[in-house]
Amino acid sequence: MDSYDIPIEQRGDLAVLAVDKPMLTSLEADHLLGTLRAYREQTGCVRFVIDMAGVDFIDSACIGSLVTFLIEIDKSGGKLMLAGCQRSVEELLKITGLTTHIPLIASVDQLDDGTDPAEHAA
Repeated sequence: MDSYDIPIEQRGDLAVLAVDKPMLTSLEADHLLGTLRAYREQTGCVRFVIDMAGVDFIDSACIGSLVTFLIEIDKSGGKLMLAGCQRSVEELLKITGLTTHIPLIASVDQLDDGTDPAEHAA
């Protein structure tokens, strides 16, 4: 797999990452985790939203990467949220119980309404 850039936009104290790969498997999951870690180290940011609108499938490696990063930022009072999850991805996250730890919001557009995005969690 060729490496790809994951765009990151800083919105206040939130870093918003836009994932544009339809399938997140082990290689993409490793890259996503590395990108999240590097950005946190460079900026000190501990609040992240990953825009998953373009993702149709995630495997167990991706779930593991999300859990790993969640544990890391939780230690520093951080937060991880997912936005725009497709139904198949959302169902998998619910089955694994991750939605009790990682809030889901309908879209990143909700970040612009001035409220705490966690208030929009499903």
